[in-house]
Amino acid sequence: MISKMRKPFDNLRNILVIRLGAMGDIVHVIPAVKNLRRAFPTSYIVWLVEDKVKDLIEELPEIDEVLVFPRKKWQTALRHPYKYLKIVSELRIFLRKLREREYDVALDFHGNFKSGLLTFLSNAKTRVGFAKGVCKEFNFIFTNFRIKPQQKRMHRIDKYFSLLQGIGIRTCYQRPVFSISDNDRLYIDDFIFRNHLHEKPIAVLHPGTSMFGKFKRWPPENYAFLADRLIREMNYSVIFTWSMPEYDLVKHILSLMQHHATMACRTTSIKQLIALLQRAHLYIGGDTGPTHLASCMGIPTVAIFGPKDPSIYAPYDGNALVVKKDIPCSPCEKRTCDHVTCIFSITPEDVFKAVLDLAKLPMTAGAK
Repeated sequence: MISKMRKPFDNLRNILVIRLGAMGDIVHVIPAVKNLRRAFPTSYIVWLVEDKVKDLIEELPEIDEVLVFPRKKWQTALRHPYKYLKIVSELRIFLRKLREREYDVALDFHGNFKSGLLTFLSNAKTRVGFAKGVCKEFNFIFTNFRIKPQQKRMHRIDKYFSLLQGIGIRTCYQRPVFSISDNDRLYIDDFIFRNHLHEKPIAVLHPGTSMFGKFKRWPPENYAFLADRLIREMNYSVIFTWSMPEYDLVKHILSLMQHHATMACRTTSIKQLIALLQRAHLYIGGDTGPTHLASCMGIPTVAIFGPKDPSIYAPYDGNALVVKKDIPCSPCEKRTCDHVTCIFSITPEDVFKAVLDLAKLPMTAGAK
């Protein structure tokens, strides 16, 4: 399981965790970090993450400090040559901040070239990562303590657990606990009460994905038909969540409906999205970050899966059901698809049946 001789991992003062994004992947790493904190209760743990998902990490009590890699900001600035000197200056400040804590160990959960380079640049004494064949883009050249999981095909959470197990840490699954500010909670409460949504059970539907994963979206007419059934037959208050690129998509779904559903208030941070999800009694969405977030929070979740393999990427918690069609070309790892039969063949009846089945499941504490 370990490609080098075992080194001692006792009395670690400073630990660097590296998982840059995206939201779903961050959610899958959080259980490992909870175990890391349990193993090293007095260590100073820093999480290096990209700017667009830093809000999610900031709410974790297990983390002492969030170090932001401003990828999105720098990518935008690179379009403007007059900002190049500023980027160079900010890069120097970032590298100085990355190195100043003198980490005893850096744990690279991300496993690609970029994360490997950042792991190396941190100057951590021990750089733990995945072995060749498990990581991507020659990531292994940047680490000096490499872990090879016993199984090749395993859920992402179990894969991240294996990184800790390889350095002698026992692991178990625990749901994350997020600390939400009173302001964010009051903002969501005001939206809920203003629209009288608290008078019935609340179902949150998230029809979008990132633009990168747009081909994984279930058709809008299916969401409209399903939402009508949830309102008519199960007496739910239905809320559609969205980010700015999905605003028109949700408007279109609402226009197709026979009954009244509500477009969620604008959530300007992941913290506000968490506060909204905390009010939900049911969540339905595709293979995307908010789906994993809802499930890990203990919300009964129906996940609509297309091309990805649920045994690797599905919500991990015991309160979730996956709806998926078995077709010859699925699962796959393609970035684009001309037909996406795997997602289009799923009917509103399939998902509604999963909602009914989910209601029969005993809701556990999430332990695995």
